[in-house]
Amino acid sequence: MKIGIDIDDVITDTSLSMKDYIIKYDTNGEIVKHIEEVMRGEMPTPSIKQFFDDHNVEIFGNAKQKENANMVINRLLLNNEIFLITSRGEEKYIGSETVTLNYLKSHNINYTKIIFNSFNKAKICKENGIDIMVDDSVKYCEEIRKENIKSIVFTSEVNKNINTNIERVSNWLELEEKINRYG
Repeated sequence: MKIGIDIDDVITDTSLSMKDYIIKYDTNGEIVKHIEEVMRGEMPTPSIKQFFDDHNVEIFGNAKQKENANMVINRLLLNNEIFLITSRGEEKYIGSETVTLNYLKSHNINYTKIIFNSFNKAKICKENGIDIMVDDSVKYCEEIRKENIKSIVFTSEVNKNINTNIERVSNWLELEEKINRYG
């Protein structure tokens, strides 16, 4: 089985890392006013985009790994292919590919293939024959499901209040159990 996995707020606690940087450096409160949009990867103003251009490498590099992520991924890799499908990449976040590859290596997170700059995840999943995609974006999961690909929402701070009928998980052990039921 081919399993697609997003990185931010699925493998890493990126929103928490981002929040820490916003609290520390957002001197005029502009970013806090747009925090939910920003945590979804949207850059509503030029100054917010500049903030992330200046800090994305530190935010990504300092994000904590979600509990059991590498252990479960390594177990899944025994019988499956793991595709990391992420919006991170040089198109939107300069320096993010190198910091991501170094982070994955240093945290023992293995994978079959990584796809950066993934802004149309449904298309990417279809092109790569993904059977199940795990993402914290409800929007992406719904688009993926329209392509008849199973999707699972990894619950996060950003999506916990978004209603969806797509199956959810709250942690990696729960995700492993669901994936093993499909395999």
